[in-house]
Amino acid sequence: MLTELQFHRYLEEHNLSQDAIDYIARVRSSEPSRMVGTHARTNICSWTYSTKMGQTISSESRKGEKAFVLLAEYDDMVVEIWDQLEPVTIIKTIKTGRRQRYSYTPDFLLLKNDGPCVVEVKMEEEVLEKIQCNPSDWIKNSDGSYQHLPAKEAFGKAGLHFIVYAVPSSPGFKVLNIENLIRNRSYESRSLSTSELDRVFDESFCWSLYELRKRLKLECYSEILKAIDREELFFDWDRQLISEPKGCFLVRHKAHLEFVSDFKGVGVYEQSDSISVNAARCPTEKQAEAAIAKIERIRSGEAGRSVRRWKAQIKEGEARGVSAFEALIPRWLYSGNRRTRLTHSQESCLKKFLLEGSTLYDNESRFKSTYRLYIEYRSYVKDIDQAFTPVSKKTFTKALERIAPEKLAKLKGGRRAENAASAPSNPLDRQLKADIAWQRVAIDHFLAKIYLVYFDGDYPYVMRPWVTVMLDLATSSVLAFCVSFKAPSRVSVARVMRECVRRHGKLPREIIVDRGADFRSVYFYALVAHNMIELVLRPASHSRYGAEVERLIGEFKTQWLSQRPGNLTDYKNARSFDGESKPDKFAVMSAYDFYCEFERFVQWRSFNPRGIISESPAKALARHEKEFPFMAIPQELNEEYMVASSVDQGKYKVDYARGIHIDPMWYYNPELRQYQGQKKSLECRKDPDNPHVIYVLVGREWIQCQTSSINRFSSLDPVSQRVESLLVTESYNDKKLIKQQADEELVGILREMTEKSEDRRSMILEVSSDESDKMDSGEGQSIFDALKGAEVSQLATEDWEVKHVWDD
Repeated sequence: MLTELQFHRYLEEHNLSQDAIDYIARVRSSEPSRMVGTHARTNICSWTYSTKMGQTISSESRKGEKAFVLLAEYDDMVVEIWDQLEPVTIIKTIKTGRRQRYSYTPDFLLLKNDGPCVVEVKMEEEVLEKIQCNPSDWIKNSDGSYQHLPAKEAFGKAGLHFIVYAVPSSPGFKVLNIENLIRNRSYESRSLSTSELDRVFDESFCWSLYELRKRLKLECYSEILKAIDREELFFDWDRQLISEPKGCFLVRHKAHLEFVSDFKGVGVYEQSDSISVNAARCPTEKQAEAAIAKIERIRSGEAGRSVRRWKAQIKEGEARGVSAFEALIPRWLYSGNRRTRLTHSQESCLKKFLLEGSTLYDNESRFKSTYRLYIEYRSYVKDIDQAFTPVSKKTFTKALERIAPEKLAKLKGGRRAENAASAPSNPLDRQLKADIAWQRVAIDHFLAKIYLVYFDGDYPYVMRPWVTVMLDLATSSVLAFCVSFKAPSRVSVARVMRECVRRHGKLPREIIVDRGADFRSVYFYALVAHNMIELVLRPASHSRYGAEVERLIGEFKTQWLSQRPGNLTDYKNARSFDGESKPDKFAVMSAYDFYCEFERFVQWRSFNPRGIISESPAKALARHEKEFPFMAIPQELNEEYMVASSVDQGKYKVDYARGIHIDPMWYYNPELRQYQGQKKSLECRKDPDNPHVIYVLVGREWIQCQTSSINRFSSLDPVSQRVESLLVTESYNDKKLIKQQADEELVGILREMTEKSEDRRSMILEVSSDESDKMDSGEGQSIFDALKGAEVSQLATEDWEVKHVWDD
């Protein structure tokens, strides 16, 4: 960031107008004109720390503005970056063609070495859409750049250059590479010498990042990344990731990049086209035998009417360009009269009866017999017109069988039954199944048929847990799971996403989920967009989708849980047990044991055969990760992701003496003190995994606030940490009810003790200190004489405050 002296020199160097100077000065001296995300619904708001500025830069979209911030941070031509500028008035064209005044807030102000400029950042497809919808205000230049004419005119009057930065549809690789290089700048490591690089690249003109590190015997990639940053090494920014070292190929000279493709493998997928071949060109064996027999009879010199007809067919086929064999193939497929013999009135009446006028199911939801339906049909026809002729029972039966099964199922069971009975879709129109690990996963919830203890007093208090599972569809591997006492919510989704990152350090490319409220929440959309994950919502009430996770749930119930002494799944054999020995009487387990057992089940399942695959899920996952490392999205469980995956809780009041009180605990961070007297409440996000951590929006950045138990929590084993998070946060309200019942019992106990106490109560007197000193000095009077003139008062006891255990 420029000092005041450097800033004044910058203004003089570029000879700016007074309006431009005033605008830039107001931007530099004031806070951002608005807080990003106030009206955002699906876009990701980011706060990125800028080394150039020494502060955070806010961006309202991750793909657009965040990418631009990183590019500007990496660009040596940029000396300052300012976000959320002061709004200006522009005149733009509305739909009616009339021009109208509007307030416009640009995204960024850049102070570059070649002069200042105001920037509007938009996705390229959004700009193209604006050009199509409003060509009066948006245009595309001959050099491929874009212009927003109203904003350009408004800032042009002030003497400032305005540009539209159109972010390409897929700028991800370059942005991620720049982000890694920026982070590497702050890492202290030695610089590779020119002689070292020349000596290695004399052996081979191209090295992968992985092999180059091994060849140079380096402990990490930092030295090589700094050489890339200095433009001493080059790679394909748009096609390779430096975060995937084995797939990132480096060259010494930029001109050699075009030859790199000859040294690396390229995964290519070619979708097959639809094939439709006439049956005459590929006849069945029976048809081919008939055609060959005809040809042999012609060649034998046989004469006759049939032979003459066959020769005519051959001659006609030659005119069409087909062989004699194809011309003589029997056309049995075209034989027969396929026209209906029913009149239009009979067809419409029959169709109306079957789909509208009849009740195909009785009160017990069972099919009526075909005969009973036919009798009702005849009665229905007579009621319409006595002279109308009904169809025969055989025709009626065929018409009934031709009714689409899904229509009959809808009458019986609604939309879900209709979807289950519907015909399969065309395989060529279906989405291809995942065949590489991390290509596509499914997330779903299920209510486990077991009870977990959440409070143990005179007797255990229990609840049934919800389990959220992330399943890889290519290998059928369970990538992550979490347990919750509450119904599926944003917290469950956040936990399983974090668990995946914690276990594997990566996230899938695509997530398939149902249309539950938790998956359709703005939070979940923002979370997957944060990692550029493709989100797929499977059809509602369709049992054919999500079968992979449902199969996993079924396996856990039948192959594992039903084998345990206590469960709710062994309903088939329950009648063979006495009432006190039924499995559901013992379906109680501690949360710790349930976590351990489900983990063991997942491990056991990952090394067993699955379907037609010749290797276990664990082996397939490991092989795919080795062969296709680019498929998964790398993701560290860093501070940014911790905040991004936390759940919004709203604004909470701040007690600057104790911190922020949420549910049973107080959270505090010394940084809160700097806002004492300025803010009464702050925006908070709750960590879904750690009950002792929340994130508070202070200024333009999120800070972490902790409870006094944070150090003890860090010393627990991983399973105990998850169990404590489950028991502390999700059973708090239930424990409050238990506490309320206990308090009510206490009132009864105190009342009973009061009734049994003595009616008379002793008076406790307090003697003043002066009289006590006289008695101690022995001035010749007895204690009773001294008490006659002493000042006495009733002893005042301190108030006792009843305090909950979890109020600490």
